[in-house]
Formats: sequence, structure tokens, C-alpha cells
Amino acid sequence: MRRKRAVKGATGDHVLRLCVPPDPEHVPTVRREIERFTRKHRVAGADVETLLLAVGEAMANAVEHSESTHDIEVQCRVDDRKIIATIIDSGRGVDRSKIDRILPLPELMSERGRGIPIMQRCTDMFSIRRLPGGGTGVVLGLLRRLEGNHVAS
Repeated sequence: MRRKRAVKGATGDHVLRLCVPPDPEHVPTVRREIERFTRKHRVAGADVETLLLAVGEAMANAVEHSESTHDIEVQCRVDDRKIIATIIDSGRGVDRSKIDRILPLPELMSERGRGIPIMQRCTDMFSIRRLPGGGTGVVLGLLRRLEGNHVAS
């Protein structure tokens, strides 16, 4: 991991920024850093687990499909109402057929094609875009769940 920075955003939210090489060995590190960051900001355990599942899938796709040697940029933003993770690679860009539609899960024994459907199903907000100049941007968002009688913040 090349850079790590946690800051307070202009709107009072908390932001973690990471840049990692596009190598599978860095995916667990990203998940671990996001877990520490979200737990530090008292995000409910179920939300953390769900976000980490989606982030892991997005990272795996960026590593496997970007075909780039440039760092993957990861940002996680937490405020009182939501958690947003953004994963940006500088690769070849996402296939247009995977943009703006819910993808079906593949057959039970299929070994490929689960990443985007999993991300779509375990987030409240999902966006995947081909970026100008190349690369893919994935935005994964969760509305923070209530714990007891208060918002977990």
C-alpha cells in the first residue's frame, strides 16, 4: 500500500484514502484498513461486513480486469447517515453491457460472473462507470442501519 490518509471532509464526514498496486495481495489490506476505519467511526458490524463483501468484489474486479499497472484508488467516506466506498482503476474500462442494469447471478456451479451481481445486491447505492480517458469507477453505498433506538454513528 503506497498511501493512506484519513481526514475529516469539508461537510463533517470522515474520509479514508488509499492507493494500492493492482495486485491480489493488497485486497485483504484494503479490506482491513476499511474495517478499522469504519469501526473507528462506530459503523454497525452488519454494515461493515456488507461493505467489505462489496469492496472485496470491486477490488478483485479492478485487479483482475483493469489490465493496468497503475495504482487502484480507494476512498471510504462515513457520515451519520451513510457509508460510501469508491474504487477507481486506470485500466481498460468496464464493459458497457454491465452498466445501469441489474445483472443476474450466474448458474450455481459457475466460477465467474458473481462480482457485479453481489455488489448490486448487498448495497443500497451502486454505480459502475467507464471513466473519461480510461478506467472504471465503482461506487458502493450503504445507508447506516439503526441499532437499538439510535443511529450507529
